Amino acid sequence: MKQFLIACLLLGLAGCGFTPLYATGAGAGLIEVDQIDGRAGHSLRQRLIERLSVGLPGIDAPGQLSVSLVQQLDRLALQPDEAATRTDVIVRADYILRFDDRELRGSVEAASSFQVPDSPFADIPAQIDAQDRAMAVLAQRLIDDLRIKAASLE
Repeated sequence: MKQFLIACLLLGLAGCGFTPLYATGAGAGLIEVDQIDGRAGHSLRQRLIERLSVGLPGIDAPGQLSVSLVQQLDRLALQPDEAATRTDVIVRADYILRFDDRELRGSVEAASSFQVPDSPFADIPAQIDAQDRAMAVLAQRLIDDLRIKAASLE
């Protein structure tokens, strides 16, 4: 009797769309996002997976998104002692979305600035925060670019 009850519960669980938390595939729907190196790359990839889970217009086939990320720090507004007071985090993503026998290619850029704190230990959290903000903008621009290109396929 217990085994029958457990089997019924497992069948009900399978029918509700439950997927294990650490399952492979990351829930990106039809489009898988390749690994992107570095902390910023991981942040960008997570945002892309989240936004691509609803899919793209005009693309019904499974796809693979590859992103190449380039980051640059520009120290600006130098003081007389040549210490930077403002920094720009500039990021660029070149991407290729492959699906069926087709490809969508493009490149997007984003930037974020931060005020360099007086404490040398506070510079790293400020830089990470600016990097995260830049990744959020970059992910949105990449998705917008993909949507425009995918919509023109129809």
